[in-house]
Amino acid sequence: MTTQTGTRGVYRAEDEAKLPYLAYDADNHIYPPQDAEIRHLEKLYHERVFPTGKTHRTQVDVVGDEHKAKTLGEHPVGEHGGVNPLDIPEMEGPIPVPGAMLNKLNPLKNLDKESQIKLVQKFRGMEPAFENRERRIELMDAQGVHAAVIHAGSRSHANPIRQGDVTAGYAAARAWNRYLQQDWGFAYQNRIFTPAYIPLADIDLAVAELDRCMNEGAQLIGLDAGPSFGRSPVDPYFDPFWSRVNEAKLRVVIHLGASYESRGSEWSEDPNTAYKDFNGFQWLVYWSDFPIMETIAALVFQNFLVRFPNINVLCAEWGTPWLPYFVRKLDHAHLLGRKAKWGPEKLPMRPSELFKTRFMVAPFPEENVQRAIDVVGAECLVFGSDFPHSEGLPDPLQYVVQLKGQSEPVVKAIMRDNLARFLRA
Repeated sequence: MTTQTGTRGVYRAEDEAKLPYLAYDADNHIYPPQDAEIRHLEKLYHERVFPTGKTHRTQVDVVGDEHKAKTLGEHPVGEHGGVNPLDIPEMEGPIPVPGAMLNKLNPLKNLDKESQIKLVQKFRGMEPAFENRERRIELMDAQGVHAAVIHAGSRSHANPIRQGDVTAGYAAARAWNRYLQQDWGFAYQNRIFTPAYIPLADIDLAVAELDRCMNEGAQLIGLDAGPSFGRSPVDPYFDPFWSRVNEAKLRVVIHLGASYESRGSEWSEDPNTAYKDFNGFQWLVYWSDFPIMETIAALVFQNFLVRFPNINVLCAEWGTPWLPYFVRKLDHAHLLGRKAKWGPEKLPMRPSELFKTRFMVAPFPEENVQRAIDVVGAECLVFGSDFPHSEGLPDPLQYVVQLKGQSEPVVKAIMRDNLARFLRA
């Protein structure tokens, strides 16, 4: 095959997807610099948050003045889409090549060696946009993306809180949110949206950080899947926090992330295992369907959605393979136990209908989207490219390939209108 000649230069012209309008992407990412968090962290808390001399990303060790990336640039072992990263030395680097883990939509698939090298070099040329918002806006323009939710969470707050140093944990969260706001903006040009991440452990500290982020323009609040340091995240203890979110009509974002490792010890696993060292059990239980299903169940059956009617929720990078089973089980569980834990005893509608009205979910890039449409319809589905991750789409608009055969209104709803409505952008 010859080098790609498509308009956006990632796929060949005959393979490139096109849209007559700009898309809204629910799942974008960045690669924060190694000092992103610590440069915003008050010195009083440096040793309390980073006692081993690590930066905010646990996969980067700091030894003296030397920063050694341990996993950030490692590509998956084996072939994906017929492409083996070991056969292309140019793929080695601190940042993985976008799309390298894809199969059907792998951009390097069916290309000769010279074309593969040129494409990898093109991706390397995009890397400034992974760290700078002005470059990112330029890249979004070239990609045909009007607005994107950019996910960049940190877990540096978790260990101090679990160890009883709650003040240090909130200092870490505050530092991370400062980085997001100053370098990216919470709603930059109404095109780049970054959720503010606020741990739910101490209600006074959580409310203080929420107020600070709201004053800085936060529109999205990031919520980790799973329990929040020994409580449900929707426990009435946190009502003052959620009341503010509800009153301001902020939106909640739950992104796939490392929020379940703390439960590892209950299953005879190391709760501090880095994700690069996960075994099959840890991948399935920590990073798969379990966390999001449990969390949505809490939001529904613990009456969060009824108590806070202005809060809608985006679930990003969880895919939807679990959705048909889960929606059916929501209604079945409701038949068995109709009494809600907090708030009004009865839900105002069936849980499946409540789900459709309050949640947005992003199917994976190579998923059968029709299965999700059959269960919940198209109105609560959004497109998420996972760009620029190696398991994400290297050209976000290629998501349209997954919607082949859908009507134009359905495609437009998923690729633009639903997320635009959620963001009110």
